[in-house]
Amino acid sequence: MIIPFKNSFDNAEEYDKYANITLYISTMLAIIAFAIHSYNEDWKEISNIINSINCFFILAFAVLEFITKHIFSEASSQKRYDFIDNSFDTSFSEENTKGYYTNDNIENGIYKMAVNGFENSLFTYAISKRMLKGLWIKNSLIAIVFIFLAVLGLNNAFIVILQLALPLILLNQAIRHTVFVSRINKIYENYRRLFQDLLKNTTKEYKKPEIIINVIEYEATLSWGGIILDTKIYNELNPELSKSWEEIKLKYKIE
Repeated sequence: MIIPFKNSFDNAEEYDKYANITLYISTMLAIIAFAIHSYNEDWKEISNIINSINCFFILAFAVLEFITKHIFSEASSQKRYDFIDNSFDTSFSEENTKGYYTNDNIENGIYKMAVNGFENSLFTYAISKRMLKGLWIKNSLIAIVFIFLAVLGLNNAFIVILQLALPLILLNQAIRHTVFVSRINKIYENYRRLFQDLLKNTTKEYKKPEIIINVIEYEATLSWGGIILDTKIYNELNPELSKSWEEIKLKYKIE
């Protein structure tokens, strides 16, 4: 299998990992500073130093998040070109994937684009949905910690602002991911209805506008969400989802 844009997505995932590590370090420093301050009032200066250091990690997290989103956006652009090339046998990409899609037996054209989009929406929905619970647990716990420490443990206004800003970023991530899953699910269901309709009427011409709308909605949702799908979850679900996709192709007579 050849996936030219894989390195770009791997880079985005790597920066996302660094951002998470920075977030965990920041959380531990905040807890340590609060514990020191609470244990002994005479150690307040040490606590303030740790909190000042922690400001760097909070800002570093925000910067790494920005870099991650930028790299992800560039990788998504490469993937879109390949999606068009695979569907219409064009050459917009410098190098195309091989073995990434499982629909090479289908004639190039708008119908193949719909099939590829259907497959994409199935995988994206299943993986992002599996990620949702863990993301809410992680982000909510860290947000609660920072809100608690900011309200009860600090006097420095700048540090308080930073520590209150971080929970907003984390909760925004979780909410955005929730909406993303909902929107991808809607697109997936739209594809299911589309191919159900095509079972009743083999003329695909009249479905072109609906196909294009689904493709645009999917790509717009990916760009809006900026969600990096977890590689471990992908590898875990891939056999099951691949089997489901083959069953879907049989059910809707995709050929």
